[in-house]
Amino acid sequence: MTRAEMTQIDSSRNFGRAGADGAGVLGAIVAALCCAGTPLIVSALSVLGLSFVRRDAILWPIMLASLLVALWGYWRGFLSHRKPAPLALGIVGALVLACGVMVVHGPAAMRMIYGGAIVLIVATATNVLERREAGAS
Repeated sequence: MTRAEMTQIDSSRNFGRAGADGAGVLGAIVAALCCAGTPLIVSALSVLGLSFVRRDAILWPIMLASLLVALWGYWRGFLSHRKPAPLALGIVGALVLACGVMVVHGPAAMRMIYGGAIVLIVATATNVLERREAGAS
């Protein structure tokens, strides 16, 4: 097997690991906003005939599984670049988002959901940049 073929195989294996944080964050944010009753998401589900999905018994496990995928991606990133900031931000963002959905109610819950989502997006961007920097050096 040539070096180019081995590099291609390694990059295809790392693609799933590298995208885990982003995919997990996206899934968690969509599930959280659906739980919160965000009109755009609720309308999209209705148009697609998926209104039955808008139940906490379905959305909470999806959100929690997505957050676990994201945290796994942050952990893999940490093992790659050894910078704790994305992992720490991811943990804080995941906790805030989950508490906003499952524990707190009313306007405070919406602030927690949006705040947690923003922190998770920042953690993902930071993780991507740190992975690129570690790969370049």
